[in-house]
Amino acid sequence: MCFEIFSWILDHYPEAVKTMDDELLYWICQSIDEEKDPECLKLSFHVVEVVMKLFPDPSGFADQFASDLFEILSKYFPVYFTHGAGDNLGVTRDELSRALMHAFCASPYFEPFAIPLLLDKLSSSLPLAKLDSLKYLDNCIHCYGADRMVTHASAIWFKLKEVLFSLSSDQLLSSGSPKDAENNKNQIKSEAEHCLKTAVTYIHSPDRDIFINLILLDEDIVNNIHSVTTEEKSIDSSLQALGSVVSILAGSSTYLCTRVFQAHFKRLVDILGNSAGFDSQHLSIANGSSPAAINYGALYLSVQMLSSCREVAVASREGVPAEESWWLILEEKLDQIIHLFGKLLTIDCQPTQSAVRKECVSCAVKGLLILATIPEQCSLLLENAYEDILQMLTLVITSKYENAHFWRLSLKTLTSIGSSAVELHASKREMVYNRIVVDKIICLAESCDASMPLNLRLEACFEVGTASVNYMLRVARSLEETVIRNISQVNGSIECADYVACLIDCYSSRLLPWFFTSGGLNELALSFALRLWDEIGDLVTLDRIISEGLLESLMMGMKLLVGVCTEEQQSLIVQKACGIVSSMLSLPVKALTHHLLSVDELVPAHSVQDTALVCMLSSVIVGLWPQTPVPEMMMMINLFSVFLLNGHIPAAHALASIFNKYLQNSEFSHEIKLDKILDVILGGCFSIVLPSSNLKMSRSSAATSDNADFSDSLPGSIGSKIDILCGLAWIGKGLLMRGDEKVKEISMFLLKCLSSEASLASAAADAFHVMMGDSEVCLNKKFHARIKFLYKQRFFSILMPIFLSKIKETSELTTKLVIYRAFGHIISNAPVSAVITEAHQILLVMVDILAKLSVDNQDKDLVYSLLLVLSGMLMDEKGKECIVENIRIIISVLAQLVSYPHMMVVRETALQCFVAMSSFPHSKVYRMRPQVLQAAIKALDDKKRAVRQEAVRCRQTWQSSFA
Repeated sequence: MCFEIFSWILDHYPEAVKTMDDELLYWICQSIDEEKDPECLKLSFHVVEVVMKLFPDPSGFADQFASDLFEILSKYFPVYFTHGAGDNLGVTRDELSRALMHAFCASPYFEPFAIPLLLDKLSSSLPLAKLDSLKYLDNCIHCYGADRMVTHASAIWFKLKEVLFSLSSDQLLSSGSPKDAENNKNQIKSEAEHCLKTAVTYIHSPDRDIFINLILLDEDIVNNIHSVTTEEKSIDSSLQALGSVVSILAGSSTYLCTRVFQAHFKRLVDILGNSAGFDSQHLSIANGSSPAAINYGALYLSVQMLSSCREVAVASREGVPAEESWWLILEEKLDQIIHLFGKLLTIDCQPTQSAVRKECVSCAVKGLLILATIPEQCSLLLENAYEDILQMLTLVITSKYENAHFWRLSLKTLTSIGSSAVELHASKREMVYNRIVVDKIICLAESCDASMPLNLRLEACFEVGTASVNYMLRVARSLEETVIRNISQVNGSIECADYVACLIDCYSSRLLPWFFTSGGLNELALSFALRLWDEIGDLVTLDRIISEGLLESLMMGMKLLVGVCTEEQQSLIVQKACGIVSSMLSLPVKALTHHLLSVDELVPAHSVQDTALVCMLSSVIVGLWPQTPVPEMMMMINLFSVFLLNGHIPAAHALASIFNKYLQNSEFSHEIKLDKILDVILGGCFSIVLPSSNLKMSRSSAATSDNADFSDSLPGSIGSKIDILCGLAWIGKGLLMRGDEKVKEISMFLLKCLSSEASLASAAADAFHVMMGDSEVCLNKKFHARIKFLYKQRFFSILMPIFLSKIKETSELTTKLVIYRAFGHIISNAPVSAVITEAHQILLVMVDILAKLSVDNQDKDLVYSLLLVLSGMLMDEKGKECIVENIRIIISVLAQLVSYPHMMVVRETALQCFVAMSSFPHSKVYRMRPQVLQAAIKALDDKKRAVRQEAVRCRQTWQSSFA
């Protein structure tokens, strides 16, 4: 029988099937019993589903053959797969199970047979059977209808109760790990709760109290509620199950919520109020005494019921009429329960407190959140009650910050309340929230003198701001005003300077990204940047900024502010910055405007204020989009060149950004192309760093003939050669990222410097790290750099043979170590896939670099980076092959790194590499086993726990793998 053909006919020509003889249809459907192939079985189940749906009439085909067909279907429930994952059957177990479930649900005539089967399978000890039974039962309740399902109501309740409360036992529902057992429990719990909610919602009868009576009058439920409300008890699975049942029942409808409240809510609140002296009506949050005992069961169930009533209120949308009794019951107990929750907030949740008391505080906070987020149109909360809740939580934020968990829980709750008011368009509540919460929290950050730690004050401001764009706008404006006020009135204290730096960091690194992901509003950034330039334009304020050490923070802040602005906004900022810098500089600005300066002009004296102005201007340039027009480009290039040749790194950042973003700019005339200007600047840097250099620039002589003679030696005031080398690296990075060929000239010069005197050679080696590494301060996506695809891989491929040749021909140890460091930076920053491709050429060199550089503390970061590359090779088949060929020397170096004293993660990673190597062919690594075990045993005494744990794992793996 070809089920595929018949299934197609069913789906496309159902009317033709209706004319078929019943016996023929039955024969087709019952032939499912002959199918063994999973894909054919899936089609077979679909055939049964569609055929049964085509004949819904009483006394028809479906009614006549339901028993026989279901007997066949039942043989496949629950669906088990004995096939392996690699069998490529074309159908998964979940797909097959879903098809069978749809067949089960195809006709209400299956009800007398399906429901007893599913209820019986709920008693299975197998997690899979329980899960499938719950899923099928949930769908069958939907499909069979209330009239048929009402007869099973009692049986369904007792079975679901059995499942929910059996999960509270310690028996693991899995033969696997404890984690698998816990996952099984969670899945079964979730499905059982969903099924109970479906049953309560869809199974109706003339007596609408059928399910409410089954549950509320159930002896086990009554006894459980009595048990948990008569003693102090921590949360456990049994209490959670009881809370789930009660909340599902109460949250299903207004009527059921009323019945649950009538049965239990008053009593629970009274029990809680009478416990531990909670009968006092005088609420004192700050100085309240900690109760001796708290009835956690009563508290937990009360909060679960409140959660359900909020669910009902949200679903009703139009408000709850006054005659509904759950509304009246809650109204009667509202003041009391708010008072009780407030009292619980006074408990000091220190580590010495019991877990029950910590749970009590968390539960009380949850209760306040529920009450404060019931929709305004159907809320009992009068404005003063809403205010009380906000004041309670705000007071926790301002005075209970010693307990981090409790403090952050309250802060998250306040944020959720604010978000709810906005989402529900509760304008009155928004006004109250603004006045009580936002006003007070914002005030926390407006003074540098406060007992509360500044990081917590800023965290509170930010988190409360996230509740709404309008709230965050208020936070942003407050921080902006505070920064501007303190910059102009810096009083000379180091603490106040640190305070302003923290405000700027919070604004630029937290608020701006939040605004960017929430829809922009970069007008704020424009306003702040322009106001900062107004302050910088005041010489007295600029001196304060310099003397208080705020320049670096302002530079980073300016980059981030400019970076989030549009091109038009950036244009306004850069114009203002240029105007202020031009008017305040002591340098000959007019001479900088039209042409490149001569040698004599390149060495003017400049003040500390000049340096600060150039720093701030460079920050603006770094953050620009490539499309943003830059006024007076020649003046800026000359200005930054002057400072670069004095060893000024921010000027190098600006030049690097200009050459990265504007190298092909059409604004420059044919005579003064930006690449020719670049030749001049590079030639000057080369001549300063290596005055006796014979390195010839390909185009620099033509470019410099009229404007400068950089071959002449320049005065000592030009600046630090090391800093100029670093500046060259930044320019090289900008060229490299955009794929400009001129980066080769910088690379060749840096290679030449590797053979010079020690400090210069070391700086040249580190310059390769600048060029290849990722940076937060300049030339990244955040600052709109031009980034060519695979630029790192291309640079690695170009330089690798050059470095290998240089290493081979260098015999002097000091020079070789510097070359190793430079090549190490190239390797560690290249894509691992590119390194693996060349592993046969560079693996031994890389391992030798690891061995040599591990002697010195100064190279610890590079050692770790290279070790990560090696571990990446261990995850790749080609990399493994190369490592196996050189296994002896690699294991020897790794054994050396297991004792590396300068960085814990190096020792830990070396041991992890050993673990990965244990899977190598036995013949290749067996002889190295004693050396590995010796290194692992030595690491068992490491002072760091993480290393000791890896050492244990390594020893066990190597012992068991070669036993």
